[in-house]
Amino acid sequence: MGAASTQRSPQLEHGHLRIANELFDAITAHPFKQTTLRVLLAVLRKTYGYGKKEDDLSASQLAALCGRMSRQHVTTALNELAALRVIHKRPGLYGCIVGLNKDYAQWLERPVSGQAGAGAELTAATAAMACGGGVSDVRISLSVPGTAGRPESGQAASPAVGPTTDNLPSNNPDTDAARVASAMPPACQAALQHIDPPPPPVATLPLADGSEFGITPTQAAEWSAAYPSLDLLAELLRMRAWLQARPQNLKTRRGIRAFIVGWLNRSLTPRAAAAPRPARKPAHGNFSDQDYRAGVAADGSF
Repeated sequence: MGAASTQRSPQLEHGHLRIANELFDAITAHPFKQTTLRVLLAVLRKTYGYGKKEDDLSASQLAALCGRMSRQHVTTALNELAALRVIHKRPGLYGCIVGLNKDYAQWLERPVSGQAGAGAELTAATAAMACGGGVSDVRISLSVPGTAGRPESGQAASPAVGPTTDNLPSNNPDTDAARVASAMPPACQAALQHIDPPPPPVATLPLADGSEFGITPTQAAEWSAAYPSLDLLAELLRMRAWLQARPQNLKTRRGIRAFIVGWLNRSLTPRAAAAPRPARKPAHGNFSDQDYRAGVAADGSF
C-alpha cells in the first residue's frame, strides 16, 4: 500500500488544545448537561485551542463546531454556563466575548434560584452605595447545597448524590434577603432600613404604549424655575386633556420631555389677536343710501 493511500493522522503541529489536567478533571467531574458540555468544549477549542484566554465568538461559529447545533441551543447553553459561573461573557463585536473561569471552586451545579438571588444581590448593592462605598465593597456568597468542592490535583471529586428533596435550595425571598442583610456591616444595615420610597409624581401624562409618564418633583421644580411666569400644574393638566382628546398624537417615553418643553415654550408667547377687518365698501357705491325717486342727473349720478 503506497504512502499516498495512507491516511494521515492528526498532528500536534497543526494545532492542539493546551489545558491543565486539574482544570480538565474539574470539567469532567462537573454534572453538565450534554448540550452544555458540548458548547463548553467548543468554547475551549476556540480559545485555548488558539492560545487565547477569551475570544469574540458568535453563536453561529459555536453551532457549526458542535455539529450543526441550532443557534438557540448554543445561546441557551452559553447563558447557562454563565449562570453556573463556569464562563464569563460580555457583549462583543461579533457576538459575545467568552472565556473560561479557571477558578473552578466558584462553579455551581445549578444557578441561584429565581428572582430571590438577584433581588438579594441588588439590595446589597444598594445598601453598599448608601454607605458611601461601591458595589465591589460588599461581597455576598449565597451557597447552594450540593455544590462540589475543589478537587485535589490529579483527581477530581465526584459530586455527592442524595435525595432530591435534601438538595433543593431555599426559594424564599424573605429568607434570602435576611441572610444577605445579616452579612452586611451594621452601618449598611441601618442605611438599608431607612431607605425612603420615591415620592409620588406631581402629574402624569398618557403615552403611546398605554403607560403613564410620571413627572417627578425634581423635574417639576426645574421646569417651574425655567418658566416662572407659567402655572406649571395648570399647563400639565392642559397637556393631559389635549393628549387624551387626540390619541393619534400620543408621544413615546423618549419624546414626551421634548413635547412638554415645546408646549411650555409656546405658552410663553400667546398668539396675537387677529386685527379687525375693515368694512368692505361695495364696488358700485352705497345704493342703500341713494334716493332713486329723483331720477338720474346729467353726470349719471342720482
